[in-house]
Amino acid sequence: MDDVYHYSIENVRTQIAAQSAVLGVYELRFYVEGGRPSRENTGQVDTFYYYPSGGTIRDRDMNIMYYEPKLDIYHTSSRDA
Repeated sequence: MDDVYHYSIENVRTQIAAQSAVLGVYELRFYVEGGRPSRENTGQVDTFYYYPSGGTIRDRDMNIMYYEPKLDIYHTSSRDA
C-alpha cells in the first residue's frame, strides 16, 4: 500500500518523517470511518495528532483514538523497533 492515508504505524512514521513537530505534536492525515483513523480507503480524510511522548494518536477534540506502544518514545519496545 503506497497510500499514506491508510492508518498504520508505518504510515505514521512516514508522515512524521516529512515534517517537524509543532510544540511536540505532529499533524497526521488518515482516512476516517466512524471518527477513527481507518486502514481502508473510505474516501474521507481527516486530521489527527500524534504525541510521541505518550505514543498517542488524538482527534481534533484531543480524544485519544489509539495508544501505540511502538510509537511511544518512552516505551521500551519503541527503542527496540
